[in-house]
Amino acid sequence: MMPNIHLIKGSIVHEALEKFFNKYVENFVGSMEKCYEKAMEKNAKSIRNLELKEAELTQFTTDIKFILEEYVINFTRKIGALIHSEKAENKAHAWFLLRPKFREIYVKDDDLHCCGYIDRVTTDFDGILTIGDYKTSSKYGIGFPMDYKRQLSIYSLLYLNQEKRCPDFAGVIFLRYGEVYLLEVTPSLLRYARDTILDVYGKTRSTVFKDYPKKEGGLCRWCSYKDICSGNDDWIEKLRHQKFKEIIKKEGK
Repeated sequence: MMPNIHLIKGSIVHEALEKFFNKYVENFVGSMEKCYEKAMEKNAKSIRNLELKEAELTQFTTDIKFILEEYVINFTRKIGALIHSEKAENKAHAWFLLRPKFREIYVKDDDLHCCGYIDRVTTDFDGILTIGDYKTSSKYGIGFPMDYKRQLSIYSLLYLNQEKRCPDFAGVIFLRYGEVYLLEVTPSLLRYARDTILDVYGKTRSTVFKDYPKKEGGLCRWCSYKDICSGNDDWIEKLRHQKFKEIIKKEGK
């Protein structure tokens, strides 16, 4: 998929969180601010390529800051809860307990022709293994979209096949609101994942155009090709030609 504002925003948030957990710093707020600045600097070229208007750029940066600030608030609350329940001796101890075991682990299965990145893998006090995927979307409230269930089931299967350990749970971590939705990993869920992968792989072997009928819906707004389907690209190209002809005409006088 071509880079877009949503993918770049997600990348910046992911990178900032990864840097945040690289080293313990007592001032969580200050540490996250530095991580944000480094992630923004690293993605500066990609941001410029978006050619955002000033208002759009302000909204873009403000939204990222809000997501990361909310994460720190929720994380600090968990730190306090661990200390209060005497499961952690102090702030540093609690930080290391909450620190993800891995950050963005790559999983791949050549036989299934499938791969992906799992944002975090954690094991709790009872040895329960949970894999998680960060989301920067604005979704809130109860309800578990089928797209997320499909994604988590596939990640669980890939993790099992690669690491030879089945996750007990898979979760979506909504960074904007600090909510976590957990899905128990069961044999039927793994079968669902395998069937889904094989079904998609089988249907995408064809090179015949008619085998890929256009299905418009709410997800179109996230697609990199929406301007082609809407005719916006053709319209902009037509305007360019028209303006170019006007320039040529003026210069010819």
